[in-house]
Amino acid sequence: MIPITEIHPMLVHFPIVLWISAELLSVGILLRGGDLSVRQAWPMAAFYSLLAGTAFAVVAAIFGDIALDHAVAAGFDAGPLEIHETAAISTLCIFGLHAMLRWLASRFGYSLNGKRGWLAEIPGLLGIIGLFVTAYLGGELVYQLGVNVATTVH
Repeated sequence: MIPITEIHPMLVHFPIVLWISAELLSVGILLRGGDLSVRQAWPMAAFYSLLAGTAFAVVAAIFGDIALDHAVAAGFDAGPLEIHETAAISTLCIFGLHAMLRWLASRFGYSLNGKRGWLAEIPGLLGIIGLFVTAYLGGELVYQLGVNVATTVH
């Protein structure tokens, strides 16, 4: 059976890839003069990538909290863990808000093209910055501090 502390690192890759994909698609749509709120293939692919990334991030956060508790119980300093957790939750909230705003625009026929589209994309672009900060902090926990890393026998 997989140790519960190993589930978080398996899940975090999904929101990373999905959120980056959503933002790349969205920027591509806007650069081509498209509308992010229309029900067409590319805008919907961007929206569902955003939504799926947010859902995976919620699950990853739950298992991350469990992994944090195990790490603290194993004697790791809670400070760096909580900084990573705060960055992760902040990023999740940004993308959750971004997904909700995109859904509302689509639902109520509010066009997201041109300047309005770029303004609507600000939360996603800020979220990407938060995502990279969170990923860096998570990498530091593993590669510098060795948090929840099983030792191998050679």
